[in-house]
Amino acid sequence: MKISEFAVLKHVLILTLMICLLTSFRASASEGVSRDVVLGLEYGIDGHDLEITKDVIKRRQNIGGILLKADISYNKIHEAVEKSKSVFDVRKIQVGNPYCLIKVNKNENNICYFVYEQNPIDYVVFEIGDSVQVYQRSKPVRIRHRTVEGVIDSSLWNAFAEKDLDFELAMKLSEIYAWSVDFYHFQDGDRFKFIFEEKWVGERRVGIGRILGARITFRGDHYYGFYFPKGREDGDYFDENGQSLRKAFLKAPLTYARISSGYSRSRLHPILNEYKEHLGIDYAAPTGTPVVSVGDGVIEKIDYSRSMGNYLQIRHNRKYMTQYLHLSGFAENLHRGDSVSQGDVIGFVGSTGMATGPHLDFRFWTGDQAVNFLKQDIPTADPVPSRHEKNYLARVAELKTDLDRDQIRHFSAEAARGENG
Repeated sequence: MKISEFAVLKHVLILTLMICLLTSFRASASEGVSRDVVLGLEYGIDGHDLEITKDVIKRRQNIGGILLKADISYNKIHEAVEKSKSVFDVRKIQVGNPYCLIKVNKNENNICYFVYEQNPIDYVVFEIGDSVQVYQRSKPVRIRHRTVEGVIDSSLWNAFAEKDLDFELAMKLSEIYAWSVDFYHFQDGDRFKFIFEEKWVGERRVGIGRILGARITFRGDHYYGFYFPKGREDGDYFDENGQSLRKAFLKAPLTYARISSGYSRSRLHPILNEYKEHLGIDYAAPTGTPVVSVGDGVIEKIDYSRSMGNYLQIRHNRKYMTQYLHLSGFAENLHRGDSVSQGDVIGFVGSTGMATGPHLDFRFWTGDQAVNFLKQDIPTADPVPSRHEKNYLARVAELKTDLDRDQIRHFSAEAARGENG
């Protein structure tokens, strides 16, 4: 190679290096500028001349004090507070919640935005310039589908706690199967698998949506549940054949409890120390645990007796009636003759009357006989309407295929199932 060719190559290398350095410098500079632009856009505020301060609400801090430090006049603060009354109560800001101060400089006229985050999705904007505007906004939320499956060693609650799964998921699952699976009697080796929605803002998971499909293996039997929207109405859960999972009565009148004593024609009474009938089911739970009505009905009695303590009696129809004994208290504004809906909180676990500790004595009556609630064949609600059946079965087919694809390795897979924007 000739010397002149070396010289040309040298100049090319130097020029290439300079271009790379210049590109890197410009990228770094643009990143520095765009950070504030991106933060502004997060709240729907567009601009390239932004001054942004992010922080969290401290103890004894209020919006007025924050705005005063930002050189906002008393008059503007007063106007902002007045205009916020129909949008947001400024007295309800919470310690630890994030806020953002954004100043936009345009033609020497400063426009200040105070943005308060009510939760990871919703926020309130105080726009303070020549005029003052206060409005609520929400960040764009993306929905991701995720699958969780596992084997139960002791209880579903313990399995979720040990693996650091959101307890809200256990609540949702228990609500779906409230009529068909007794969550207090899982056995070692029972299994679960479900597909649910996660809510994401940017790269941050901010919440949980619906459970779309689930399969619980309980004592060797599979119980499926699939969410299906019914036109403009709220959706509901149905099995693989389109039969409703809802029944006339819930499986239990409270969520967190264990059965401490069952229905019996002869039980040693813990206080009287003699054998007597126990015509109900005792659910042991901490004092104050909410108790719900297992079905729609009308309150026949809300009273106190020496043996039953605070108790409620609900008439569901001509055939069925339920009683809830030893309550620590009743839900507010409940009176005899009031209508209640299935799942309504009616009282709280206690130990009033003849009780040795906090529990609910739940009694289920058919006609004039108190019967064993756990052995009753309860009628179900309406199935998927026939006009929607074809659409439902097509929707369920794909979900069921995923649920039946067993890959359980003792509480194993957590897999992304897709993403909807």
